[in-house]
Amino acid sequence: MQLFRSVFFYFILYSFLGWIIEGVFNLCTQGSFWKPNFLILPLKPMYGIAATLLIYIKAYSPTWIFLISALIVPTTVEYWTADLMLHFYNHRYWDYSNCSYQHKGYICLRFSIYWFFLSLILTYGLQPFISTFYTSISWFWYYFFPIALIIFLGDFILTLYRKQTA
Repeated sequence: MQLFRSVFFYFILYSFLGWIIEGVFNLCTQGSFWKPNFLILPLKPMYGIAATLLIYIKAYSPTWIFLISALIVPTTVEYWTADLMLHFYNHRYWDYSNCSYQHKGYICLRFSIYWFFLSLILTYGLQPFISTFYTSISWFWYYFFPIALIIFLGDFILTLYRKQTA
């Protein structure tokens, strides 16, 4: 259970940081921080999934495996997210069709390279601090975790319901 609590903590935190990263990117490129979001909460789960996977791959794999994963994992998560969103909701949250070396507009080489470097910054620069922070608040997270899980699952279910009835 302790592992699940820590995985969920990293997932939520990095989903929120992904929402911030996308907002800042959108602000710099489009002039507005706000961008359509799948969930109601300010979370981008694809960032949380990719970041959490990379944290554990780095912890339990040789460096060369991690470096390959830092390129493949975020790109794969981005591809599957785009494909699922289009398949189930007929909606594209991003479109790389105008970019060079793209596939179906879901992924492109330029952003895969961005994800690679962001993955390195995340795992080597940010994660040591986040891990220390988690350790210092783990007693609090032990009690708050069920509430956070219920809030996240409620948001996810409400979002799915809302998307199905739209």
